[in-house]
Amino acid sequence: MDIKSLTNRFTIYHYMIFFLIILHLVSVFFYDFGFKALTPVLIIVITAIILDLVIEHFKYKTWSFPQSALISGLFIGGLLTQNLQWYVYVLAGIIAIVSKHLIKFQQKHIFNPANFGVLLVSIFFGASHTWWISSPLILVLIFGIFVIWRLKRFDLTISFLVSYFVINSIIELFGGSNFNDIFLTLINGGVIYFFSMYMLIEPRTNPTTGIKQRIIYGILVAIVFIILHFYIPRHDLPLALAVGNVFVPILNRFKFER
Repeated sequence: MDIKSLTNRFTIYHYMIFFLIILHLVSVFFYDFGFKALTPVLIIVITAIILDLVIEHFKYKTWSFPQSALISGLFIGGLLTQNLQWYVYVLAGIIAIVSKHLIKFQQKHIFNPANFGVLLVSIFFGASHTWWISSPLILVLIFGIFVIWRLKRFDLTISFLVSYFVINSIIELFGGSNFNDIFLTLINGGVIYFFSMYMLIEPRTNPTTGIKQRIIYGILVAIVFIILHFYIPRHDLPLALAVGNVFVPILNRFKFER
């Protein structure tokens, strides 16, 4: 059995669930976040699963385990800080699932559900998002490379990373930083790598019509992120992704021909 046949035995949902659980556990036990850090994760996961289960049953009269809701819950739990009120976690899960079912265009949800939930609770409740799940950088990179290989999204991730690091490096150099500072940014960018390898490449909320559209999308999100980092640093990454999501239907309509 070759590698492709072996990996195809499981869906990307299975892999993502497994990777996110491992990243949570490693962050908790090896990066001093403590076992209590898993409590908010469980609150959000349970909220998202139950709500999505009920909505799906109401719409289709069937019961099936909502893997996407579990993934959204794991994402939100790994992004939000651990010292929030319990109802903020519940609301983040509700917002994620409701947005997936209600805010749609051509039968696809517009916003990345987990990102949208984090963004709204951070705006309206001042909830901090520390992205603590990205702490084990080596695992983030290993799992992330597998995910973007499986989804065939190297073009999107690379276009974002190259755009971000090039523009950011130029800004830092003009701001008086040296090459050592830029190098440290490269090797310590766990949040950036996690964002580009797990959040940005969510299949239903990035361009599906071609490589060129995805490259433009990656560059667009990187530029918006850099701009927001200077003016609204508290919401820079989630807001940049949400803005990028809005442009996806437009990019899908463009045809790049010779």
